[in-house]
Amino acid sequence: MSQDVKPRILVVDDEESVRYFVQRGLRRRGYALEVAPDGAAALAQFERAPADLVLLDLRMPGMDGFELLDRLRALDPDVAVVVMTAFGTVENAVAALRRGAFDFVTKPFEIDELKLSIDRALSRRRPGPAAVRAVLDAMIGDGAAMRELRESIVQLGRSDATVLVVGESGTGKELVARAIHAGSARAAGPFVALHCAALPPALLESELFGHTAGAFTGAVQAREGKLVKAHGGTLLLDEITEIGLPAQMRLERFLEERVVVPLGSTDGRRVDTRVIAAANRDPAAAVAAGTFRRELFFRLDVVPLRVPTLRERREDVPALVEHFAARSAAELACAVPRFQDDALQVLARYDWPGNVRELQNVVARMVVLHRESAVITAADLPAELLRPPGSADAPVDTNEGFQAAVADFERRYLEELFERTGGNVSEAARLAGLSRGHLHRKARQLGVDPVRFR
Repeated sequence: MSQDVKPRILVVDDEESVRYFVQRGLRRRGYALEVAPDGAAALAQFERAPADLVLLDLRMPGMDGFELLDRLRALDPDVAVVVMTAFGTVENAVAALRRGAFDFVTKPFEIDELKLSIDRALSRRRPGPAAVRAVLDAMIGDGAAMRELRESIVQLGRSDATVLVVGESGTGKELVARAIHAGSARAAGPFVALHCAALPPALLESELFGHTAGAFTGAVQAREGKLVKAHGGTLLLDEITEIGLPAQMRLERFLEERVVVPLGSTDGRRVDTRVIAAANRDPAAAVAAGTFRRELFFRLDVVPLRVPTLRERREDVPALVEHFAARSAAELACAVPRFQDDALQVLARYDWPGNVRELQNVVARMVVLHRESAVITAADLPAELLRPPGSADAPVDTNEGFQAAVADFERRYLEELFERTGGNVSEAARLAGLSRGHLHRKARQLGVDPVRFR
């Protein structure tokens, strides 16, 4: 939209005092406004002259806000809608977000607060279809569960709502968060990830909100937090259930006010950061256990999204195996081995407690060990994968020779990685699909020093 053209806003509310307050306040700030006292009048005005944004009250006589929202989106799927809701009916606003509204404000509100929400909505322009398709194509698999997940990601890209992504470890929650970001109008902004479980509580608060110089021992200079660094983009808070209660309270306040107050300061900074939270255990259970604030859970759970486990989409295993084998072969500069049908059947049958990440590691190991082979058969697969599903009582080889063989394999695998990356631990961890700390600990355990490969 040209900066010389005033954005057109349609205000829909059955209370005349609200219409007057919003109309008077926003016109002073340069917007072109139309008002409507009910849903039918608003729909007629929108059909005659579509607005850039609709400010919508949900509780109206006749056609309520939910029906009007659905009909507006049927006319223009990309219309920006900001919901105005009374205090105490936030759950209705959340329901509207799930049906495609961009944001909501709670009555009574200040005009500047409303303007901030409007400006965020108007500044968001969805990326072109090609950009969205490129992101979705990176998500391997075409089973029913993955198709449903892709559809949810596309819908979430049209909204700016807070998202809670829940799924087991290794299912690809960060990939989903990145896809939501890249498929949204924030795609040009930063994507920042913070692993909440990897930091002690005091340091986590500093990482999230920033601190002033002298805020605590060791705080020599001021530092911006991740919420500020993600301004204009998206912040992923991974393993959100692991943060301490003080940080939970501060995060809850931020989600309500969108103001960041660094540790050691009383001055806040308003930022425009979308929050996506991820958890590998049920946050509702953490609430019931008293370790997670109920109010924060409700603010994060605006749009819940569950990522399916690999055992729930076994039909995608062959495509994932082909993808990971090709990538590992490219990294090792060797031919891509073909996994025979019997091997694929074993891999598809296995329950994969570590999900996609575990499958990726197994495929990478097979490529390393069989780089001279044209094919990989079921007999080449690790012994633990060959046990029939559900056979918990089946004998498992746990003798010292077996453990030594596993350690020897892991040692050779790490040596291959470090040789490939010139001893770069971070790059080796990326290739292995592991965290840097995990790989470093494993290398020390096995006596593999990355320095000797540099």
